[in-house]
Amino acid sequence: MSKPRILVVEDNQSLDDLLVETLQDEFAVTYVQDGATGISRILADPPDLVILDLMLPIVNGESVLKTVRKTSQVPILVLTAVQDKGKVVALLEAGANDYLTKPFDLDELAARIRVQLRSQTAAGTADQHAALTVGNITLNAAAFTVQVGDQSFPLAKKEYAILQLLMGHPHQVFPKADLYTAVWHEPYIGGENTLAVHLSNLRKKINQPDGPQYIQSLWGLGVRFAPTGEAGQ
Repeated sequence: MSKPRILVVEDNQSLDDLLVETLQDEFAVTYVQDGATGISRILADPPDLVILDLMLPIVNGESVLKTVRKTSQVPILVLTAVQDKGKVVALLEAGANDYLTKPFDLDELAARIRVQLRSQTAAGTADQHAALTVGNITLNAAAFTVQVGDQSFPLAKKEYAILQLLMGHPHQVFPKADLYTAVWHEPYIGGENTLAVHLSNLRKKINQPDGPQYIQSLWGLGVRFAPTGEAGQ
């Protein structure tokens, strides 16, 4: 059985080396040392968990957290020197799953990682056959179908993944590059036509001629799921 993959986003080389040495028996640990590279790695090849420092070069940890949370629910454990509880609450509300204040105990860090990984496994098992309903659209995970009113349509794997992401964040506009990276787990370069074909197929299945347009493209901005199918709602 392969080890859970942990990505450390931390610019302190000594701490990076310590975390690799401490955690490597139980986890497959890699690290990057700036926020921009962290975002690229997380979105292109999502790990099982991210350990994220806040004080990072190029892009700070808070911006990494907010950017990743637009398209990914990978567990993120924040390392912070901040003692302000209000700041910590803001991080949790922005999407952090847990946090540790520096300096921290390595055994506690490992325990918190295990807790997050168990939670993700339990959530994945519970959601495996769940149906997602938003407005008049129901996405069926067990059958890989989408139901629009009383009509049901089969979905290809990537069509399903696109629709699941869009329906999970109704009204949110996803830039096409972010949408592609989240579904295909690779950079958007060269993927424009591939994404366009899949979006076109989805529109044919769920958008209604002269009726509700559930998948909407906003020129220059991206794509969104509109639960009512009405522009501007």
